[in-house]
Amino acid sequence: MQYLDVIATSKEEIRLLGKSFWEDNTIALPWVDAGFTFRFRGQGAVIGFAPYQTELPVYLRVWVDERYSFRFAVSTGAEKISIDGLDENTVHTVRVLMVVRGAPLYINDIRLVGDRLAVCEKPAQKLRIAFVGDSITCGYGVLGPDGPCYNSYEQDSTRSYAYMTAEKLGAEIFASASSGKGFVANCDGNRQDLLLSQGFRQKTLTDGVWDQQSYVPDVFVINVGTNDAWGGITDDEWIPAAVAFMGEVRSYFPKVPIIYCYGMMDKTKLDAAEKAVALFKEKDGNAYFLPTASVSDNPIEIGGVGHPNIHASRRVSDELSALIRKILK
Repeated sequence: MQYLDVIATSKEEIRLLGKSFWEDNTIALPWVDAGFTFRFRGQGAVIGFAPYQTELPVYLRVWVDERYSFRFAVSTGAEKISIDGLDENTVHTVRVLMVVRGAPLYINDIRLVGDRLAVCEKPAQKLRIAFVGDSITCGYGVLGPDGPCYNSYEQDSTRSYAYMTAEKLGAEIFASASSGKGFVANCDGNRQDLLLSQGFRQKTLTDGVWDQQSYVPDVFVINVGTNDAWGGITDDEWIPAAVAFMGEVRSYFPKVPIIYCYGMMDKTKLDAAEKAVALFKEKDGNAYFLPTASVSDNPIEIGGVGHPNIHASRRVSDELSALIRKILK
């Protein structure tokens, strides 16, 4: 049996996905839907992590040849993802995404296993959709029943409306999303804590400057406002902040359609979001508003801690993917 250290010998053959980045010889995964993919010939692969500390485990989702996937929990960094039993004469594709956001997780070891090993060409790029959002985009509570308790097992960003939309369109997803965050204030009314607009500019939620041109999307989707509403922010203060953020997005991506999607969990800022888009469109016609029904009107769609569950995700992903197809046709 042979082993091949992919990071040491074939780093350029690994394609990063979403808001991930190289830090020395490790892959940093600080956001949901951040990850990587590679292709190889061999019997299996082993993926390892730098030491990690967390109260609740974070989860990755791992796809093998796009035929099956499984979730993998990381609590200490001592865990290893082991993929084995593959045909060594076949080219295989492995794709890994962070599906529960915590502190940044670092991949420091990728090894191929088998008697006939070869790293193949980098997987091809697809249509790209970028999302900025809060817990709804993170898939918070999407797997759980309605109730006050929450554990990280109930979250999975690949069951959110955002990932399902990308999946329906055969697209890659890029997400700057963090639970509890807003444009003006967070869900507890805190204006001093990090806001989503800051996180959008940074490599991680807390530091680093993200190079916006390193990932240029074909469509940009915003779903923000629920936490501002819960934080007590008035429309008069929130609307200019939403318009300003759309303007910032436009400064980075001059020709990319911007879609403001709102209403899944809370309708408080629905009219304000529509007005913000209308004000932005006075100077920029390449923007769209997608109002959605709230889960509060349909209890079967309520997941953990009152968040949208997988049924709501499917409904909104149908609506959003239809709009994107119409815009891009």
